[in-house]
Formats: sequence, structure tokens, C-alpha cells
Amino acid sequence: PDEKYDLWFDTGRLMEHWHTGTMTTRVPELLKAVPEARLYMNPADAKKRGIADGDRVKVTSRRATIYARACLGGRMPVQKGITWGAFFDQNVQFNQLCLDATCPLSLEPDYKKCAIRVEKA
Repeated sequence: PDEKYDLWFDTGRLMEHWHTGTMTTRVPELLKAVPEARLYMNPADAKKRGIADGDRVKVTSRRATIYARACLGGRMPVQKGITWGAFFDQNVQFNQLCLDATCPLSLEPDYKKCAIRVEKA
């Protein structure tokens, strides 16, 4: 992170959507439980930006801009300076924000972390 992209962003999976969504979003009960991906933020970081729980936010990295709804706290509380999002939702493509580098051993893309800027949309 720097002055322009001042927050860390990390991706992961949820209990309901342990896959990329290609399988779990076809299960009505799982999709009903968690219908959309959200950007989990620390309440202090959100307040500094005028963002309330459920607000639509613009998330920008050095590679892309996407839109999501903010979630402050809930079951995925994050520390100040950190944000988090699950990558199951085809309408909220968090992986576009992340690095395109790959691990030299596994050749897996490094879709795990990057610096971002978050603004109220």
C-alpha cells in the first residue's frame, strides 16, 4: 500500500462458496445464504471514507476497478488497513484487482493480495 492505494486487499473463500461459484452458486440454499460477494472492511476505515454497512463501493487497484457492497464486521471482521472479499461471485470479480504473477512451482496465479483504494460509489 501507498498514498494512492492505501488498503491491503486479500481474497478467500466462504463456508457456503468454497469453490469459485461455478458449482456452489447452482445450489439454491447456498446462493440464498450468501447471494453476493461483499468487501469486508474495518469500520474505522469505512468511516474515514464515509462508507456505511451495505453501501456500494468502488474498489480500485493498479490493475482494475470493480464495484461491491461494503460489509463492516459481520462474521468476517478485519483489522484496520485490511479488506477482504470472497471470489465466488461472477458479478463482483475481485480477482481482477489482484496481481497476475504466478507461483514458479505450482503456476497458480497470485490471486491473494494487493493494494487497493476504496471509495463510496
